Amino acid sequence: MLESAVSLVPEGTRVNVRMAPRTSLTALVASVLVFLLSNLAVAQDVAGPLKQRPGDGSIDVLVGFNLVSLTDVSEKDETIDFDGAIYLEWMDPRLAYDPASTGAREAWTPGDYSKAPPRIYQGKFAVEEQYAGWRPHLLIPNGIGDRSVTNMAISIWPDGRVAYSETFYAKVETPMDLRKFPFDVQDLEIFFHPFIYQRDEIVLVPDDRLAGTWNQNLGIADWSRESVSMLERPIQIAYFDDSKSEISEFVVTVRIQREPTHLLISIIFPMILLVSLTWCVFWMDNETLSNRINITFIGILSVVAYYFVILDNVPEVSYLTLMDAFVIATFLILAAGVVLIIVMESVARKHDAAFSHKVDRICRWAFPSAYALTTAILAAVFFNAY
Repeated sequence: MLESAVSLVPEGTRVNVRMAPRTSLTALVASVLVFLLSNLAVAQDVAGPLKQRPGDGSIDVLVGFNLVSLTDVSEKDETIDFDGAIYLEWMDPRLAYDPASTGAREAWTPGDYSKAPPRIYQGKFAVEEQYAGWRPHLLIPNGIGDRSVTNMAISIWPDGRVAYSETFYAKVETPMDLRKFPFDVQDLEIFFHPFIYQRDEIVLVPDDRLAGTWNQNLGIADWSRESVSMLERPIQIAYFDDSKSEISEFVVTVRIQREPTHLLISIIFPMILLVSLTWCVFWMDNETLSNRINITFIGILSVVAYYFVILDNVPEVSYLTLMDAFVIATFLILAAGVVLIIVMESVARKHDAAFSHKVDRICRWAFPSAYALTTAILAAVFFNAY
């Protein structure tokens, strides 16, 4: 190939081939790569041990949770959306340092963690890239999708105490007991598991000093805040090969109480009013059977139509709720009125009309009393049984 290339050059033409610059450029690139790789290897050698879990035994990681805002509660899906903050503290003597080396203006008193330390890593890049130490990672096993982290920071005190704080938005699935709906109180649970580590390596210890709940945000319109509690418990994790391991589970229980005023005004009161209007047939002495039946059926159809409109506010669960029992009792009362009207009309035609009128007078107070008594019994049963 070289001979062919040379043969194409006319005789007498001067050809200058300069290899030195290319050789110098190659040497420069090679030296830069060697420098970067050597520094990377040094950095890995320094950060490698620090990335490992400190100590050989079990590490107690203090955990606190702060519910910043509860943004949505879905009874149908049994999910909640919330903004939260989680705090972790642990000891890592390998990260101890002299506060004077950071240029701190104030002297640090050993054991004083009330103020921010001289060394802080703020933001995702600083925590994930610049911070070279170990930190625990917590998962939310009942979470739907990945939680959206909005901010994170790591603080290191001179004696090696490390604090990690994170604010995030998450959606979790939590079972709800809706039997007392719409007078229910919910204990919503959020689970946190350490990633990879077992309980003999990491124990998540609840720390009330780091816990809290929202102060300014009172939750959403239909719910009022009650309390936030934390606990740690050991749980067994089963794998596909039938093996098991024990991990430390951190549980946050958020208690909220439903505000039933809206449901009482928009659902229960109109339904009671519609049912009461159907009882006007017991005051109609001279009306025919067809007219009384028509009025009663109009009331029934109105309640049915109204119930279809309010189905969006009724949770879809497999068990009977207080609201479901109330609606069923309403339909039974209406159906009993229709049956009684037909029977009494038949009695009035064949036997005694005066007896039929007497029954009407009794029903004027018997039906409202029966409806009120049935509702009271249902409420007593549901509140005492659940």
